[in-house]
Amino acid sequence: MIARLWGRIIEKNPSYIILRSGDIGFEILISARTYQNLPPEGQDSVLDIYTHIREDCISLVGFISLTEKLVFLKLLEVNGVSIKIALSAFSLYDTAQIKKIIRGKEIDLLKRVPGIGKKLAERILLELSEKFDGSDEIGPILVENKRLSEVKQALRSLGYKNSEIEKALKNIDAKQIEENKIEDILKSALKEV
Repeated sequence: MIARLWGRIIEKNPSYIILRSGDIGFEILISARTYQNLPPEGQDSVLDIYTHIREDCISLVGFISLTEKLVFLKLLEVNGVSIKIALSAFSLYDTAQIKKIIRGKEIDLLKRVPGIGKKLAERILLELSEKFDGSDEIGPILVENKRLSEVKQALRSLGYKNSEIEKALKNIDAKQIEENKIEDILKSALKEV
């Protein structure tokens, strides 16, 4: 999977950019806030990338920071939150604001995001309010580490539902996650599904 891309911005729009890296032009979905923070066309940039794989397409989503990417991945874990909805959240609020809204269970602010109604907002708050903690300045405090997030992402791209993923990862201990390669953790998880 693609995790980070360096290159020259050859086309820049509020919802996507074309980034030339080597001889390849990558179309990368972005939020309006990321659009505002990127340099102009013709200049170099680096983006953290989330690779979303479905049966019918592969999408790249770009972020200015790893923190932003990790919060985005947390939002995607909630059933009903699509890439489009998560990007809309990041267009409206920055990372710190999203974390604060979720920690504070501010449902009215969450419902301002296009695509998030009352039921989805309640689900987001229920599932994520415990997973964010205000003590970390450089990034979100997540219950699981980056490796576990990558394993979850891989399982999602294979078509597994969040409930199946949580069940599979329940039996994998923290030491195994810390000491093993992502491929090995994934193999262990697939045995549990």
